[in-house]
Amino acid sequence: MSSETNMVQMDPRQLPADSFTDSDIARIQLVSAVESVATRLGGYAQMVGEDLARSGDYLRALPHGVEDSVIRQAVITERVRGTSWETIGEALRMSATDAEEKWGDAEAKWRRESRATDPYRKNPGGYAASADRYITTDKPYQFGISTRRPLSASLDAAAHLTGRDVAAADRAFAGTPACTHCAS
Repeated sequence: MSSETNMVQMDPRQLPADSFTDSDIARIQLVSAVESVATRLGGYAQMVGEDLARSGDYLRALPHGVEDSVIRQAVITERVRGTSWETIGEALRMSATDAEEKWGDAEAKWRRESRATDPYRKNPGGYAASADRYITTDKPYQFGISTRRPLSASLDAAAHLTGRDVAAADRAFAGTPACTHCAS
């Protein structure tokens, strides 16, 4: 499929709206939702990277709906920086007691980690360089090898223009044989 998608050079903005299938539109919406989250988290990472925060700011600035693991690490970071449970509770709109009950064990576990058990303590410079790349790039959410237009090059609308059998591709994606001789 990748060789097919690399040949398509159609700008999706030039395609007629009615040439996009429901599958195209759903995939576009999914990528847009992920991009929105990545952009919010990228902005948050830049704020954290600048180290200008006051006590509790790493929690107050958390984007809405982030994963619990991010909240947990933000709490640990605040605690290591000396933030009180009262300030943490206030930032997260809960009592200090509830905050400490919820994340106190995670903080204690973090403090017990060593170079032998924690990859971040074993290679902090490597992780710092990776964080710098993430913070300073204009597209922090692009990882690994990718094409310049991985989504738009594979849209069904563009495939119609190149003659690709969209129905067969959809069947293959769903795990259904695309042709009769493939079923045996």
